[in-house]
Amino acid sequence: MIVRIIIILLCLVFFINGCNSLISQFFGTHKLRSFDMAEVAEKGIGDADYVEITNARFEPDFVYQEAEEPGSPPIILYPVFAESSPAQTPALLAWTADFFDPCVEADTCIAAGTRTLRGVVRPLPDANLTGLDRLKEKGYSWESPVIVINENEAPVAWYWNALMMLGAGLVAIGMEAFYNRKKA
Repeated sequence: MIVRIIIILLCLVFFINGCNSLISQFFGTHKLRSFDMAEVAEKGIGDADYVEITNARFEPDFVYQEAEEPGSPPIILYPVFAESSPAQTPALLAWTADFFDPCVEADTCIAAGTRTLRGVVRPLPDANLTGLDRLKEKGYSWESPVIVINENEAPVAWYWNALMMLGAGLVAIGMEAFYNRKKA
C-alpha cells in the first residue's frame, strides 16, 4: 500500500513538473526573449529564463573551474559587459561546459569583442561555485544577485515535457488499473 502511494506521488510530481514546463514554454518564461545589453545593465531581465542579449561585450578573461564533485563537468566562467560598463564591473556572468580543452592553456576560450549571447538563466552548478570567488580575486565586482547565464543552452524541448506528463499519467493509471483488477 505504501509503495503504491509513493509511486502515485512520484507520478504526480513528474506530471506537474512536465505540465508546468510545457505551459511556461508556450505562454511564460521559457520563451526566447531578446534584450540589448544596455537594457540588461540598466533594468535587468525580469523573470525571463531563456534570453538572447545583443551587443554584449566580452573580454578575453575567464576562470577555468574544475568540478569539485566527481562526475560533474569542468566549466569556464566569464564576465560579460555592457558597452558603458567599467572594465571591472560586469553586467552579468556567463558560463559553459562546452569548450575545447586546449583553449584553457592557450588562454583563448573567450574572444574579445561584441557579439550576441544566447542561453538559459541558470545558476552555477554547486560543484563550481568557487569560480565566483576566483573572478572576485581577479578584481571583478558585481551587484548581488548577479545574473548568470548558461551560454548556448536552451530549455528542454516541449515534446520531452509532454512525454514526462504522458509517461507519469500512464504509469499512475496503469498501476491503479493493475491493483483494481487484482482486487476484483
